[in-house]
Amino acid sequence: MSDFLNSCKHYASVGSFQGRMALQRQLEYPLFLVSWLIMIPLKYLIGVWMLKILVDQFQPLAGWTFPQLAFLYGLGMLSHGLMVVVSIQSWFLDHMVIQGGFDRMLLRPLNVFFQFTFMYLNLIGCVDLIPAVIIFVTGCSLTGFDWTFGNSVGVLSVVLGATLIRSSFYTLTACVAFWTKRATHMRAIGHDLMERSTLYPLSIYPKAFQWILTFVIPLGFISFYPSTALLNINHGTALPLEIAMWTPIIGIAMFGLSQIVFNRGLRAYESAGS
Repeated sequence: MSDFLNSCKHYASVGSFQGRMALQRQLEYPLFLVSWLIMIPLKYLIGVWMLKILVDQFQPLAGWTFPQLAFLYGLGMLSHGLMVVVSIQSWFLDHMVIQGGFDRMLLRPLNVFFQFTFMYLNLIGCVDLIPAVIIFVTGCSLTGFDWTFGNSVGVLSVVLGATLIRSSFYTLTACVAFWTKRATHMRAIGHDLMERSTLYPLSIYPKAFQWILTFVIPLGFISFYPSTALLNINHGTALPLEIAMWTPIIGIAMFGLSQIVFNRGLRAYESAGS
């Protein structure tokens, strides 16, 4: 037991050192941080503002009013911001494959997937949480969302589960690089699919596409289905409201699947070569 505790302390100290180094690298170019602080919130705030214009000038979007859309949009953004902080390395797995980034991990007495999952803390990604919190709080206020204990636990579990779904989905798409050495286009497609399916109601899409994003690639559980349950609305949902809160379960299942695919891909890893 003492050896195990000493190992944990050792890797915790290593992780703390790497975290400090990561923060120093991110703060090396202050103007980049300032531009990121301005442009990222502006991008998403303009996005939700355009939704308001669309709804005000025309009609509710598939039955969703602007307050409900703001709630859904903000809920989806919360898990996006958290994922960018804790799991942005899943966007760059192909670079690690090409440059031999897994060589050092393979030499350590720790599970490689575990090391990959917790290798980097992107503190600049906290900027993505700024518009997320603003939009979600606005949506809660406009919809009159009741912050009971049950609803608070529900929101927290959804955000954590949705973060797992996002991270796992990006890892799954990036694992293609173990066999092809490139995953840029796959990652771009996955990112666009994630944006379109989590920031807008799933019910605006054809039934076949809704079915795919529910039962095949369960991205609908990131924001759409939880929003219908938390707001107690039923605008074209394909699932009963009691199932709509299965986000944590889906997240754990996706995380397990991503680990299986990652480990299978790692067998095909060939290092950087000479």
